[in-house]
Amino acid sequence: MRQILIAPDSFKGTLSAGEVCQIALDVLAPEFDCIAHPLADGGEGTLEAIANNLDSQWQTVRVQGPLPDQKVNARYVWLSEKKTAVIEMAQASGLPLVSLGERNPEIATSYGTGELIAHAVKQGATQIQLAIGGSATNDAGLGLLMALGWQFLDSQGQSVGWGGQALGKVAEIIPPVLNAFPQVTVLCDVTNPFYGANGAAQVYAPQKGADPAMVQRLDRGLRHFARVVREFDGFEINFPRAGAAGGMGGGVAWALEAKIESGFTAIAKLTQLEQAMAGYDLVITGEGCFDHQSLQGKVVGGVLELAEKINKPAIIVAGQCQLSQTVLPNVLRIFSLVGPDMPREKALQHPQTALRKRLVQVKQYLTQSQN
Repeated sequence: MRQILIAPDSFKGTLSAGEVCQIALDVLAPEFDCIAHPLADGGEGTLEAIANNLDSQWQTVRVQGPLPDQKVNARYVWLSEKKTAVIEMAQASGLPLVSLGERNPEIATSYGTGELIAHAVKQGATQIQLAIGGSATNDAGLGLLMALGWQFLDSQGQSVGWGGQALGKVAEIIPPVLNAFPQVTVLCDVTNPFYGANGAAQVYAPQKGADPAMVQRLDRGLRHFARVVREFDGFEINFPRAGAAGGMGGGVAWALEAKIESGFTAIAKLTQLEQAMAGYDLVITGEGCFDHQSLQGKVVGGVLELAEKINKPAIIVAGQCQLSQTVLPNVLRIFSLVGPDMPREKALQHPQTALRKRLVQVKQYLTQSQN
């Protein structure tokens, strides 16, 4: 009997990685010996991927939401054996928490994410994995740092307040005394610098509610803050990945000495993906849209790389496919949910049905190739 590792990303906006795994298990078992290993790359689904693969507990905390007058119940995953907290910024400071008409990165704050970190520190965390995809903010992590005791004052000695508007006002930085703070690892899959043409504000602020004039103000604020940090302790904050999550990458790398890692790499390591893969004959992976970006630090590209490294064949099941199979040496077949028998609109409306249908074809293909 062929043993299969099911290791997909979420099909963004339609199915979580856990749901994809469950449908695959339903269709392929018991004829095939399958195990589910849902994955993520630091964006949506990170907590579920960790919780599904490791012995963990969910923690729920009432914290500050992205908007000043908003409170939210945010969850994070606690791995007691590893004394590690896995925190998703989107839970406390995420774009989906703000309605379309209220999105405004000049006032949106990351303070609630800082409260989650503070809660994890009280739990005794020695490691914090911080996934920063899907943020509503452009405050360079100032809110998060304020929740941990940092003070950012203007030229009058007053707090600069919350949101991206605060960055341009910072004149003085007063750090707290942080004794033996946990090691923070930021999980991120973008490479944007802190400011400039490809920086946090120019690239991501428009989708967070910024008009062109606000984008320019936010970029000026990031430049100003980078200058203040440089004068404060010589740290150069404008480096690749510093612009992730509205400058959060740079802010926590500077203030908390955080490491920034590819989200997929960190999650694969934490969930011991390579060891799991080694015990199976075949890997099935997938995502919503398989294209050139998939091979640049995303889940599917990472799974294929690992599979090639340890000489395991792979099958890709994707919502849509825009890449030729010929560029992928160890891929046996690519199955696309969208096809002549399944229009795109129907696949989006009924993703479970579309996925089940393709997995039946995967099963037929595997059965024939065994004979």
